[in-house]
Amino acid sequence: EWRLHNDGTIRPRFGFSAVRNACVCNRHHHHVYWRFDFDIGTAENNAVREFNSPPIFPGDNWHTFQFEAKRRRRPQQSRRWQVRNTQTNDAYHLIPGADDGTADDFGRGDVWILRFREGEIDDGAVAVGPPFRADLDRFVNGEDVSNGDVVVWYAAHFTHDVGQQEEDHRYVGPVLRPAQW
Repeated sequence: EWRLHNDGTIRPRFGFSAVRNACVCNRHHHHVYWRFDFDIGTAENNAVREFNSPPIFPGDNWHTFQFEAKRRRRPQQSRRWQVRNTQTNDAYHLIPGADDGTADDFGRGDVWILRFREGEIDDGAVAVGPPFRADLDRFVNGEDVSNGDVVVWYAAHFTHDVGQQEEDHRYVGPVLRPAQW
């Protein structure tokens, strides 16, 4: 579901649920991926920045990606991202949800910053045999993403243990919030 707010905030949500029976009571993992093609103002002139506290580069909590990258969520660093138009400075924050988890061997990552490519709308993987893993890494090939047409993939990961959790349903998803508009 997509929750749209009057202030421009968008909350994409994906829900997981199960009944209590022997078929689903085994601990299992869910993964969901969103492909965000922000195009703030225009398709071009967009940049992706990352916030870390403490900073990973001296002097500033924010740094701008020049090349395609895969990133992990780092809650202990308050890691979040921003996509902004470099001409107008209009921007949206991409803030991880509290229950979005972190990638495992299947999920492989939490965020991918990519240059827009027409055919990159899914990972192309077919889950018919091992290893059954997401394959978004194949899109990361070092292309320049500074001041261009960028796409951000965001993943949420949820461990479902119906036998141990009081709730039988859970929602995951980030918050997309206007930073300057």
